[in-house]
Amino acid sequence: MAISEANKSKKWGLVIDVTRCDGCGSCLLSVKDEYTYNEYPGYCGNQPVDGYTWLTLKEIEQGHGTKLKMDYVPVMWPHNRNLNTDIPGVPEGAIYVREDGLTIIDPEKARGCKALYDHFARIYNGYHYPAVKEYDSKNKQINNPDVIFWNEESQLPQIYILDAHRLDEGERIVRCAEDCPTQAMHWGDLNDPESDVSKFVAAHPDEIEDYFQEEGADYVVRYYKLPKPFIAGEVMVSDSPDCVKGAKVTLTPSCKHGTVRETETDFFGDFEFKRLRLNGTYTVRAELPGYQPKEVTVTVDEAKNLGVITLDKA
Repeated sequence: MAISEANKSKKWGLVIDVTRCDGCGSCLLSVKDEYTYNEYPGYCGNQPVDGYTWLTLKEIEQGHGTKLKMDYVPVMWPHNRNLNTDIPGVPEGAIYVREDGLTIIDPEKARGCKALYDHFARIYNGYHYPAVKEYDSKNKQINNPDVIFWNEESQLPQIYILDAHRLDEGERIVRCAEDCPTQAMHWGDLNDPESDVSKFVAAHPDEIEDYFQEEGADYVVRYYKLPKPFIAGEVMVSDSPDCVKGAKVTLTPSCKHGTVRETETDFFGDFEFKRLRLNGTYTVRAELPGYQPKEVTVTVDEAKNLGVITLDKA
């Protein structure tokens, strides 16, 4: 299916603001609604009712005890503009990248081509986002979603095509973004500085990240503030049971080029340092006038709850 003339000059982009995603599932349901029982010749076959979804909400839980955080990350085929489609055993044209950056798996040329599915399943499926370390109670990695699927009934490899068929009909927003109640998804033409996605990227320079980490990739689907580890804790003093508000807490990285951060404990005596480097080593120093300061050194191989840091009278 040829791309519409109007879209040849587009550079579609989707930036997902993870801080606004509450895991409601509206994006997932909109994709199911658009593709279940619906075939779009030249674009894709129908999505099976059961078994899988082309857009998945990845749950990332971090922390321990009372310092727990849950983030939700919508994960889908990332649409790499620089995707290598020259794959052994795959017919020419079975998968291609359009001028606007969207990947299409041709539902006729790719029929029966398990090699196409196998190739990209090895790259993408079950991918573990490297900035966080996620384990369940049995020390097994969890909830690493697939983004390419094998439809056994249709004998087709399938991906979420970001509503390329609707865009070619003149729509200007994909359904997953249109149906997001928290407005976590920013979509549009990156060549248009007035588009929603262009404005969001301009407002957050150097803060837009990739979920997948392919060398030389240029993804359509990107993210704002993907989850990263944190250090949290509480400061108390030895001569009082009351919460300590206003204690100074300093975070010093072992790396020479790292940034020293400072914060103060809140009304409950709690403190937190967000978005830290995985496997980085940091020294946390707590101090309060009239008390002896205390330091704790910790390596962030996962989110850390330091518990209670008790300061003794000076």
